[in-house]
Amino acid sequence: MLKDILMIIERDRKISRSHISRELNIEDTLVDDGISQLIRMGFILEEEAGADCVVACSNCPFIKSCQKEIVKIFQISQKGKDYLAQR
Repeated sequence: MLKDILMIIERDRKISRSHISRELNIEDTLVDDGISQLIRMGFILEEEAGADCVVACSNCPFIKSCQKEIVKIFQISQKGKDYLAQR
């Protein structure tokens, strides 16, 4: 399941927990647990964007979903990319 979550994040770039849970046919809480484990393992990096974000909205790739609300952004780390490359 962890590899599947990682692959979806890599493939889709912008995703939501509900998107992953629907695609994998698992509960949202399992997705949350999986993302937490991937962060602990160093496979993904987490950032928060929103009200105090320094990026100008017109240049932000999350402009349609943010609206200055706190949005969690996940990026695949180099360790995660290396792992996916081995598959």
